[in-house]
Amino acid sequence: MMNAISLALTKPMGGAPAIPPPWVPDPNRYMPAATGTRWPAGFTQTYAAGLNYQCSKLFFGSPDYPTNDFLIPFVGFGCTEGGLAPQETILPNADILIDEVFFIHPNGTEYPVLFGGNAAATVTASTGIVYGQVTLPSALPAWSVFGIRTVWHGTVGQTYIGGYRCQRHRNEKYWAATDLASVQALALANGASTPARDTFYNTVGNESNSQPLAYGPAMVLAKGWDGRPVPMVLSDSLIERQEIAATADARRNMGMWLRWLDVRDPLWGSIIPLVMGVPGSKSVQELATSATKRWAMIDAIRDTYNGGKNIWTFVLDQSGRNDNSATASTWSNAKLGLVDRVKTRYGAGIHVVGVTIIPTMTSSSDSGRTVAGYTVPALWTTTLATVNNTIKASSRYAKVIDQLLAFTADTDPTKSPAAEMFPLGNVVGHPGNQDGVTTWDTIKLPASVPNGTRIMFEYQPGLWTSRTTYDRVDNGDGTADYKVIEVFATNVQDNAALLAHGMNLDVSSYVHPVLQGVLRFVSRLPQSEKLKFYP
Repeated sequence: MMNAISLALTKPMGGAPAIPPPWVPDPNRYMPAATGTRWPAGFTQTYAAGLNYQCSKLFFGSPDYPTNDFLIPFVGFGCTEGGLAPQETILPNADILIDEVFFIHPNGTEYPVLFGGNAAATVTASTGIVYGQVTLPSALPAWSVFGIRTVWHGTVGQTYIGGYRCQRHRNEKYWAATDLASVQALALANGASTPARDTFYNTVGNESNSQPLAYGPAMVLAKGWDGRPVPMVLSDSLIERQEIAATADARRNMGMWLRWLDVRDPLWGSIIPLVMGVPGSKSVQELATSATKRWAMIDAIRDTYNGGKNIWTFVLDQSGRNDNSATASTWSNAKLGLVDRVKTRYGAGIHVVGVTIIPTMTSSSDSGRTVAGYTVPALWTTTLATVNNTIKASSRYAKVIDQLLAFTADTDPTKSPAAEMFPLGNVVGHPGNQDGVTTWDTIKLPASVPNGTRIMFEYQPGLWTSRTTYDRVDNGDGTADYKVIEVFATNVQDNAALLAHGMNLDVSSYVHPVLQGVLRFVSRLPQSEKLKFYP
């Protein structure tokens, strides 16, 4: 069957005209059907007195084809982030007791998600997986935004897991109360999140200093698949951890690769992946000791619900950055070893697409303001070049996407994007009262500055500082008032020069691109690279 999208032509740089092969629909095959889902990960949290009945309201984007007959798994285990990631060793000390789950249609109607015909389900701590199902009266339209509302509880003092930082600008909510009736009333009123579950907004850390993690679906699957490619992504934090909550797009996408895959390209189409990794994942630790429960789950879905058909069509290997080693062969062998384990599990003939690795900047003389100010040691130049050449030459991959030049600075392709590349104009007037004592948390900027931007401004001649925006109120005159996370008493000169950071300072190194660096990458990596997704 020839789909309309495959009739168009494109001409990749330096190549002959190319078209995607025709998609062959299999509408009864469950496939990933939600953008922005996440595995529980990071840390456990403790049910506090009066807050042990909880409810999350999350919104996701649907595929660009109609879907129905949704299959929604919930799990009782979480993955480590960093260190030993993605080992599944973040475990609650008690079962997670789901009271009810609802599918929220774009028109606001809620449909109950049932577990074997029941509204409630018990997710066994450490090992449990339960499958919710719902069929809508008519198919969900293509390219919709739908919600999943999950109500669960535990005993005060017990621990639980979560994976979602609610996104205020997308009307996601996280409520908690002392009993089921009370938390149901909060959900019905649809007011603001419970303050105790809405702290440290847009911040990553641990239970004491991070935005709380709400429990929700591990993924959302549906029938209706139109035959487009579906990658199983071997991934780390470059999938989405560059962003946290405040910058998510309308479909819950964050990060370089999730945003790029979901581009609604008229020829190559948007793609919803099956993401296997979490922030901090190392290739050498994936599909290895204490990191097999996710794999067992997707295989169980294949065998129990999908008539032996996988919920993916090919493998996209984005992993490897966290396996860095001064010995190039050790580094590349860690990445390639994961591909070997995946092929052992699913067959030597599966289609695997490799992705090269981008560098980390170990320091900056000007806080990431200029490309020239970055320091890049041999590990991330000569050693990385050897590793990337190995990736591009490896027979383990049918094809390879070289992402390096889409990411790095044009003036120096060994370095990351810097703030000088993203001018935003000027601060409007100045924030605060300029006494150097009274702190301020609001700054007036051009309304064109995207919410969540990590800004840098020349607060005094020749002196620069930074803030992270997380909320805004438009003034109707081309300006907006932005809330900032970092609250200080900085004196700021009038109309200070304004930039956006390209990279975030992660403890001591510039590891993750922030919003402008992410969007630049998405705009520069050709959508025609999706041709490599086909055997």
